[in-house]
Amino acid sequence: MSLGQYLDIFGGMILDLLVKHILLFLVALAGAALAGILAGVAVYRLRAARFIVPVMNVLQATPEIVLLALCIPFLGIGYVGAIVPLFIKGILPVMQNTLSGLRSVEPGLKEAARGMGMSERQTLFRVELINAAPVIIAGIRVSAIMLVSVITLTAYIGVESLGTLILQGIARMDANALLVGSGLSAGLAIIVNQIMILLEKTAMRLAGRSR
Repeated sequence: MSLGQYLDIFGGMILDLLVKHILLFLVALAGAALAGILAGVAVYRLRAARFIVPVMNVLQATPEIVLLALCIPFLGIGYVGAIVPLFIKGILPVMQNTLSGLRSVEPGLKEAARGMGMSERQTLFRVELINAAPVIIAGIRVSAIMLVSVITLTAYIGVESLGTLILQGIARMDANALLVGSGLSAGLAIIVNQIMILLEKTAMRLAGRSR
């Protein structure tokens, strides 16, 4: 069967898997980005929250397929069992960059904000996070590219994604399924990377104007 015939016959299924892959990616990235930023701010502001860093380092070092397997007894097979490991893997780059970005804000900017009568919270939101935004978005970009690829592994626990095509290709020795599944995954990673680069450049311009 040629690639054209394969696309003609299975085009609907491929589109459905692509949509499911993107939705799973968006949910995992949104959760990881929010939790990563909150964790970074907590570690930056609270000494008691510093234990989060070594915990996340250990979880990040754990292979993705191992995390998926460990979650099965507690969360079962399916979307919930897939989202949690993806969520965990996506947090660390965002948290690290949030922490680095906040620490790199010029002390003079913070002193100027306090001199204008801003509270600690206002300084955080109006000065520190805005100026750290380019670094934070760079962390989200790393997380996003990683998640696009890692999501293909969720096919091993029964979650439909582009990984389903890759598994079918391996099981049936079907080059068309392998080519389409891996090609679309790689294409998504490239698109996501370019979108995040644009967001990062926009954040840099905004941060420059706030100084």
